[in-house]
Amino acid sequence: MPNIRIIDSITDPGSPSRPNEDAAGGNASCAFVIDGATGLGGKSIVGLNGSDAAWLAQFAKSSFEQTVRNGRPMADIVQEFNACAANVVQEAANALPIEPWNLPIAGFQMVRIEDGAVVTHGLGDCRLFLLGADGVEFDTSAIKGGFADERDGARLAIAHTGGFSAHQALADDPVVRDELRKHRAAYNQSDSGVWTLGTEPAAAKHLATEPLRTALPAMGLLCSDGFAALCDQYGRYGVGEFVKAARDAGLSALLEELRRIERVEDPDGHKFPRFKMSDDATAVLFEIVA
Repeated sequence: MPNIRIIDSITDPGSPSRPNEDAAGGNASCAFVIDGATGLGGKSIVGLNGSDAAWLAQFAKSSFEQTVRNGRPMADIVQEFNACAANVVQEAANALPIEPWNLPIAGFQMVRIEDGAVVTHGLGDCRLFLLGADGVEFDTSAIKGGFADERDGARLAIAHTGGFSAHQALADDPVVRDELRKHRAAYNQSDSGVWTLGTEPAAAKHLATEPLRTALPAMGLLCSDGFAALCDQYGRYGVGEFVKAARDAGLSALLEELRRIERVEDPDGHKFPRFKMSDDATAVLFEIVA
């Protein structure tokens, strides 16, 4: 019977002026990361330090730690969670209409033991990096290649704004914000292909689930896209190298490297296009043993 053991975890806000909208956690049968999507300038509905995304991430963390156990299907858990979150949001809105782009959403990636097997579940663009005992590498996300699409969008936004000299978050520019709102409003609809934690119970039907047939003991990293950028956007590590660096150097050292790239090497975003100078960054280092 495989077991998951969390070795280390770290989370860091992208800016001291913004709340951390990531979360991470686990229990005896799972480990996970959650990445709340920063609001696009609308009024906070539920709010945690003024951020609906931070509220949703913490709500999901608490819910997952309590409900992901005893073999309960993950799709049922997500459906129930989103239905509950929808009720909270609607009550907090006091029957006032909510723009679709202003609904709180979050992505997540989880590794879980189910019926003696190891499985990963996810929605959104969080990441899993895995290294088996035989050296075989594996990585995945619920949105395959999502980091490339985001990079292309950020490149256009930086060309428009000139970089981070005016806005540390490009979504503060009205033209960029309107475009992002248009994309966000299409989420959790059949024609978008993007499904999330949030207020749409039907997202559970689109849960990305994959079995992990890896040689044990295996070592893995669960990351929000802000931390995974070291591999996906900045190209400092391959999949196996990333996991080994987390194990050998530690997550704190990797976080320092990440922030050095963003704030010293490329503070204007021209070398590595992105929508924020620094995004929230969260990672969980874990091992799977027999």
